[in-house]
Amino acid sequence: MQAQTLGAALVGKLDRPSAIDCRMIEAVARTSGVSPLRQFAEILGLNRHDTALGPYEYHRYQVYRPDLSWTEKRSFVGRKGSTRLNLRLAPPGLSQMRGFLSDKLAFTGLMTHLGLPTTRVQAAFGTGRSFGALKTLRCEADIERFLTNEARFPLFGKPAQLQAGLGAVWIDTIDRRLGTARLGNGRTVGLRRLVSEIAGHATGGYLFQDVVDQHSDLVEMSGGRTLSTLRIVTVVAEADQPQVLYAVWRLPPPDAMIDDFWQDQSLMANVDIASGQLGHLRQGKGPETEWRTSHPVHGTPVTGRNLPFWNEAAALAVSAHAVVPASGILGWGIAIGPEGPVLIECNENTSHGIYQLATGRGLLNATFSAAFDKVDARNARMRAARKP
Repeated sequence: MQAQTLGAALVGKLDRPSAIDCRMIEAVARTSGVSPLRQFAEILGLNRHDTALGPYEYHRYQVYRPDLSWTEKRSFVGRKGSTRLNLRLAPPGLSQMRGFLSDKLAFTGLMTHLGLPTTRVQAAFGTGRSFGALKTLRCEADIERFLTNEARFPLFGKPAQLQAGLGAVWIDTIDRRLGTARLGNGRTVGLRRLVSEIAGHATGGYLFQDVVDQHSDLVEMSGGRTLSTLRIVTVVAEADQPQVLYAVWRLPPPDAMIDDFWQDQSLMANVDIASGQLGHLRQGKGPETEWRTSHPVHGTPVTGRNLPFWNEAAALAVSAHAVVPASGILGWGIAIGPEGPVLIECNENTSHGIYQLATGRGLLNATFSAAFDKVDARNARMRAARKP
């Protein structure tokens, strides 16, 4: 067997378009009956400082839908609007853990030390950073030696400062005789090429972790072993007591190594935070959006089913947030294993587009805005308490 040579071994993605897409405007006009002139007018009217909703996001989130009132349309936020909200609710002057929590090594080490269930790191690569007592790899030869002789498979690798899954890889096995690596998406690549790519994505360090086993219910519903994680967003509205704001379950496409929704054929479902019940599955964006009750590939029913260990997963997110209550809002990546939930990562600048896609509803709705006002008031009290 020869290693494939086309395409990168690690996960990568295209940049988001920012300009107005004339073909998208035509498609929306054709499928939804919203004229190009009205689309232009709404795009201009909705691109405010607080929401920063751009043309691409206007179409991606289907904000053009005729059934939405103008108030409902104004509740959608773009990527920049999502970041501005996070900075407003967790300002750097109050939340001094920013950056630390998004660092996968620092986050995993802290949560492991505190006894919260999280991923297990086998080794870490970095040319200058210290990794404490972890097995440390300092050069490409160290990485190759580790993967060939010491690693336990399957193995998941990711940059310590991972964003949107970029630079991640699932490695099923290494063939020492052929010098190849079998990846979680079914591809086979040259081992030295893989090692070289990993070294190129390790500016802040690179982690090699055990692959987390999924609960059998999630394997059945998602149709594969690739991890389908929960994004649980928590806020601290008052009395330093975190609470769950919303939760979304992400299902990866076939043969994917990660579950980030920018990938084609990805699915997601909103989670009722009171019961853990799954809503409709969303596939696609903009006029290509489809809402389903069953998985489109294997037909397994999803909508209406309850996630296993939901109460425990919500409690884990709340417990983790309570470790750093100064941050007014945080996003948590949580997997559901056979024995319960496992912390995967923390996002101090969590993207709220995932909620808007999973629900078809804007983030700045009346319910959430009331919670955000409480976070603002709580932050004001914290600032006043810190003044001399």
